[in-house]
Amino acid sequence: MRPALALLILPLLAACASPMERCVSQATAPLRTAERDLSRLEAILARGYAIRTKEIPTYRPELCRGADGKIRTCFEWDEIEIETIERVDLAQVRRRADDIRARLPALQASADAGAAQCRTLLADTAR
Repeated sequence: MRPALALLILPLLAACASPMERCVSQATAPLRTAERDLSRLEAILARGYAIRTKEIPTYRPELCRGADGKIRTCFEWDEIEIETIERVDLAQVRRRADDIRARLPALQASADAGAAQCRTLLADTAR
């Protein structure tokens, strides 16, 4: 449920960012994604297994007021998160991590160039 909440809040926070911050964020997004993926893969390699999170729909009891005004028990839908251990092919995970590590310098250069271009373009429009 929390990722859905984050997806609702992110556009509101993005609306608060300056044009420069939005431009730089967009230019560096592929690098941040690759770094996040690499971090996740390295954690899997360190543990030796993956952890998957599932949301399971369930009922939870609530106290409700009926039409007659009396308090009674009713049930509301809820979701609980459970974590499960999942076996993975560590050789494949290692190859994916190595691939990302090999692409990081190019992604860093692209992010730096994009951020510099944002600063140049937006500095010229501010004058």
